[in-house]
Amino acid sequence: MDLNIIIDAKAGKGEMKHLLETAFELGYGTVALNTIVDSSQLSGKNLSIPEPKVIDFKMKSTKEFRVLNRITASIEDNIHCHNFFKSPVTKKYDIVALQPIGEKMLQYVCSLSGVDIISINMTENLGYFLKRTYLGLATTKNICFEITYAPCLRNQSSRRNLIGKAQELVEVTKGKNVFVSSGATRHMELRSVEDVMNLALLFGFQKNQAEASVRKIGKLVLKHARTRNETGCGYVSLTGMFRLPKHQGWIVNVCKVPKPLETSSSQKRTINEVLNAKENKKKKTKSEMKLKE
Repeated sequence: MDLNIIIDAKAGKGEMKHLLETAFELGYGTVALNTIVDSSQLSGKNLSIPEPKVIDFKMKSTKEFRVLNRITASIEDNIHCHNFFKSPVTKKYDIVALQPIGEKMLQYVCSLSGVDIISINMTENLGYFLKRTYLGLATTKNICFEITYAPCLRNQSSRRNLIGKAQELVEVTKGKNVFVSSGATRHMELRSVEDVMNLALLFGFQKNQAEASVRKIGKLVLKHARTRNETGCGYVSLTGMFRLPKHQGWIVNVCKVPKPLETSSSQKRTINEVLNAKENKKKKTKSEMKLKE
């Protein structure tokens, strides 16, 4: 699956359908159309998040092909993140991704739980090293990290920066919860599943991890997104028994496990008699078998 085909605002429906047809022909079964929101669109006065686009796309084939909507917000400040999640339009998208700018924002985004994908801009020099402390916090919440390969096809400087930073990300996370997507804006930038797996080896993945980064980790993203959209939140309060007020003491008695019923002496005797009778029968049968022999 390819969870990052970027929607260009200037592109028409014909170009988007051409992109989807190319993705289908290259062997993809699930595709996500990515709408990118800049940090300037998330300020208090200029809050403008576009609605997810509905594209009527059907292929005459028995193979299943799903088209999902994804939104990626570029975050420079905590208030941008707050406005982004507060907007009701954000909840309409199938997949929610954040692209933090700066190390502090990356640490903050890794502590969140309402995001499905963390996308790091690897085409430029970040100016800091990725650390396992906050990246590991995100992976424990089943949040996934993304590596896009389309910038490698555009210019040499982007290719150099992306490969180096992708190898650092794979090394720090040990390839866990890291997937590869295209980030394509044109059909010429899409590559087949096998080609992307070979590119994943260049990014530092092992052979089994390279296959998982294209075919399996995307399913984890969709599972996290479905859980985020369909599961409610709740709180549980725990306290010690000695802190309960007197009028709530009945709760302790109700929650106690009932003790097993004690057997009387007469019942115990009857049980012992039954067991002895069974043993005597076994002995008799053994003795009879010996006599017959």
